[in-house]
Amino acid sequence: MEEIKVSILVPAYNVETYAEECLRSLLAQTLQEMEIVWVDDCSTDNTHEVAARFAASDARLRLFRLPAHQGVSAARNACLMEARGSYVTFVDSDDTISPEAVERLWRKAVASNADIVTGSVLYCYADGTQTRVGDKQAVFGTEETVWGGQTCFRLLQECGCYVPMVCGNLYRTAFVREYGLHFEGNYHEDEYFTPYALYHARRVAELRGDFYYYRQRENSIMHRPDNLKERAEALQDIGRKLKQFAADHANRMDSLLRTMYEAYAEGLRRRSQNLYEAWLQASRRKCLLIFTEESIASRYGVGTYIRQLLLCFEPEEWDVLVVTLRAHGKDMDFSMENGTAYYAFPLPGDASAFFGHKEEIYEKSVFYYLAVRLGEGKEVYCHLNYSHHRLLAKMCRERLQAFTVFTLHYTDWSFDLLGDRAWLERILAHPAGAKDKRIKNVFEQERKFMAECCDRVIAIARHSYIMLKDLYGIPEEKLVYVPNGLQDEYKERTAEECRLLRRKYGVGEEEKLILFAGRLDLIKGAKELVKAFKDVLAACPDARLVLAGSGNFQDCMATVDPCWRHVTFTGFLNKEKLYEWYAMADVGVAPSLHEEFGYVAAEMLLHKLPVVAHDTTGLREITDGGRYARLFRFPEDRREVSPLKDALLAALTEDDNPQKNQLKAEGRKRILEHYSIPLFRERLRKAYGI
Repeated sequence: MEEIKVSILVPAYNVETYAEECLRSLLAQTLQEMEIVWVDDCSTDNTHEVAARFAASDARLRLFRLPAHQGVSAARNACLMEARGSYVTFVDSDDTISPEAVERLWRKAVASNADIVTGSVLYCYADGTQTRVGDKQAVFGTEETVWGGQTCFRLLQECGCYVPMVCGNLYRTAFVREYGLHFEGNYHEDEYFTPYALYHARRVAELRGDFYYYRQRENSIMHRPDNLKERAEALQDIGRKLKQFAADHANRMDSLLRTMYEAYAEGLRRRSQNLYEAWLQASRRKCLLIFTEESIASRYGVGTYIRQLLLCFEPEEWDVLVVTLRAHGKDMDFSMENGTAYYAFPLPGDASAFFGHKEEIYEKSVFYYLAVRLGEGKEVYCHLNYSHHRLLAKMCRERLQAFTVFTLHYTDWSFDLLGDRAWLERILAHPAGAKDKRIKNVFEQERKFMAECCDRVIAIARHSYIMLKDLYGIPEEKLVYVPNGLQDEYKERTAEECRLLRRKYGVGEEEKLILFAGRLDLIKGAKELVKAFKDVLAACPDARLVLAGSGNFQDCMATVDPCWRHVTFTGFLNKEKLYEWYAMADVGVAPSLHEEFGYVAAEMLLHKLPVVAHDTTGLREITDGGRYARLFRFPEDRREVSPLKDALLAALTEDDNPQKNQLKAEGRKRILEHYSIPLFRERLRKAYGI
């Protein structure tokens, strides 16, 4: 068979009206040693039949059809797989090219020994007007100029003539396959392909002249108003990956090139935000603003809650924005993930001096920034997770007529008083000293916020519901009990799989593994746990304590002395690694002095991990008063940790208890029956009145 010099790659989907014109222009090419790879993306009109009619009389046209509609990236990747030519060029199935286009591109590639030959395209409008896009003379200077791909990318950016389109270009096939170049996503796939192609290209040349005619039509994928949100997310994803690519290749990029790639990724983020906000302005869907803030809590309980909250609002019905206040960084950051928009607003200036009037100005600025982007006539909901965001709640309620929901994750006084309600009641009745007065003032502020700024107050535990009703005086018609929901991601593992996990993390097969997961701070009981563990070691020398979380390492490490060999600090773990520790641990421990809900204990039970928990507030509720876990109680001064030690030792020596596996199964069943995501969704939607 005669050598194929160029494969013309054409992805096609529902272009019955334009397919014949496109194919006639491709089959009229002056370069004879070429093929056309036409991949139909499961069109629902007569596109494939039109192509089949031409293929019947010309063997240069090779037809393929995807079994299901997968999008332009899948179709282009299929084209690349089927290409037999030394070079490939891309043509969209509603466009046309001049008769000499492919031959000119091929001759240029051979003469310049280029991996990429880049050209311009003519935008052709329905009224007959045309506009050239992608002219790169400012970078290439003369027609003989050849640049390395990385230099070319930098110069194109500097000169403002970078165009990511692959149509109108020619690529050496071996080069594309050598570096695994491919397309991703259903939108802006050129934006993904081109930066990587230029990074790897050794030689890039330019072909001048008008030879590619790019049809502009109202119903094309890039001109429809109903896909702005998906396009925004596509650009966001491309920018995120490109930024990571620059970081991963930092040692192989000079600083200027890396800056260019990072700036390009940031430009994609800005374009993503513009597209999303255009969508938001026009959208008639219900709009939900979820407010949070940068804090330790946002990495643990509150952060988990918001992720579960997002599972309750279908993207087809809602526009959801997660708004992070007091964020790290210098500039407002926008991102998108799974259809949700994320806005992060840093504090201006010194955060330590940010209170009072300055904080009011900050919250007003955040509100107006968001409000002008929402569009008019929307049904707006506002979900707050911190009681000190009073001004934001009030403005959302008054200016946007938003239905305002507040979830009580914790009370400020519970940190000072370790959740001791009786102690609080004594302070409220007879405050003595500055600390008591401060606690009473904070309590009154919380009560005022819930009474004046919220349409609905969510208690995440029964004890919280009772406290809000009786102590805070929240009316029952405003108050609702919605316990947290847990996503069931439990994976049953064999004994061999657990053994391999222990080897992976350097845990001995005979070691008795005690796992703590959460913040290392006072209210979580981490220091008391370390003290108790040292006493456990005296009776069980093969024990090891793993503390998975961030926080006050120094205080815990000082308490460990001199048993460091038996204690492991992992820092914050992502859920995949945490679940591996759940699988290989012998006992999970939740020694918190106060928990509003007790999410970690619930998660441990869900993963069939035997639990030792402090007999307090949310932990007592999660374990049904100790029916599904071993409870202990600290004495009031917490200096004596023997109750925790005894509970841990008892749990570690339960291996021969025939009821152990049954109890683990029943604990998991309890969590699924009372705290599943479907139940959470049902209860939450009732709280919203929807």
